[in-house]
Amino acid sequence: MNKKLLLPVGVVVLIIGIAILLLNPDPGAANLEIARNATNAQAAAKAISENNQSYTLWYSIGMFCSGLGIALSVGGFIVGFIKKD
Repeated sequence: MNKKLLLPVGVVVLIIGIAILLLNPDPGAANLEIARNATNAQAAAKAISENNQSYTLWYSIGMFCSGLGIALSVGGFIVGFIKKD
């Protein structure tokens, strides 16, 4: 990867990661609604589990993008700082 692109790509990936984390809704309210409207405990548990798995997947993707964005941004800043001297 071009060393000049580290910082801009890092910032973009960081913004994407933060957006995913902010737009990912908390599953607590949906889980409560699923539990209240359930007629069968087994079906309710399955629906709540699927809801939690979806939340966990998106949270993991958001954290990965945030971490990668921070690493690329810091790396780009350090490479740019060292290159100027």
